[in-house]
Amino acid sequence: MYMERTFGNVTWIDLVKPTDKNLDDLRRRFKLHEIIAKELKEPSARSRVELYGDYLYLIYYFPVYDVKEQTSRRSEIDFIITKDTVVTVHYEEIEPIKEVKEKFLEFDSSFELTYRVIASLLNYQERQLRHIQEKVEQVGAMLFKNKERLVLKTVSRVKRDISEYRIISRHQGPILESLLANGLRFFGEKEANKPYVDDLIGDHMKILNQIEDYRDAVSDYEDTNNQLMNLRINEAMKTFTILSFLTFPFVLLVSVVDMNVLDNPFRNFHGNVFWLVVVGIVIGMGLLYYYFRNKKWL
Repeated sequence: MYMERTFGNVTWIDLVKPTDKNLDDLRRRFKLHEIIAKELKEPSARSRVELYGDYLYLIYYFPVYDVKEQTSRRSEIDFIITKDTVVTVHYEEIEPIKEVKEKFLEFDSSFELTYRVIASLLNYQERQLRHIQEKVEQVGAMLFKNKERLVLKTVSRVKRDISEYRIISRHQGPILESLLANGLRFFGEKEANKPYVDDLIGDHMKILNQIEDYRDAVSDYEDTNNQLMNLRINEAMKTFTILSFLTFPFVLLVSVVDMNVLDNPFRNFHGNVFWLVVVGIVIGMGLLYYYFRNKKWL
């Protein structure tokens, strides 16, 4: 999809899933380097900002939540920035781009339009944190409700999502700083207004701080859940140990009584010996159980 529209003093060309013809037209119109024209055909391997004579080339990554995979994935937008034109190239529909288009704003410079698009992307990134916040709060609400297995599964998914989001986002700080440095060289101090980019860097740091807070909270919840699981395991092991201790002496007694040897004195008894042994075992187990209860081992 191709869009070209003028916003005040700036022309904005937006390409979604560009065709070879679109890219050839861009290459001729803006005299793009062959490497840049080739990179625009598909997602790039790394984000960067480079100054090529008459234009700036910027690759910017941001996280998008994948509902099916329940984690964040990397999305990319490429910028070709000249003195009076901004070209954006992306490989899927991007909600923040649509939001900027629909506002029908007017811009004094292409740097201002670039700032507005990246600011919209950062605002979108912050909104994307809501699903992580909701999951973290869900984990906190499930603690102390005997749902340790469910908590463990949920925590694993949240940690994966946080890690993916963090990997995508954290390296954009240096990219914004590089945009400021190259923008000042390309546009000069007047148009490449430093407070614009400082504002973007501040928004980026706020997002990173939030994701670190969620990361710490999930880690704390995981530690608490692990302690609860260990407590349940210890209680189960304690119960099994006491049961073993309750039954072992009497199993040994029955084995001795039942030994098939000639000099076994119990073989010569007649009458209700079986029931006497059973009653003795039950009374003995009851006494041991009462003893353990007094010691508060049960």
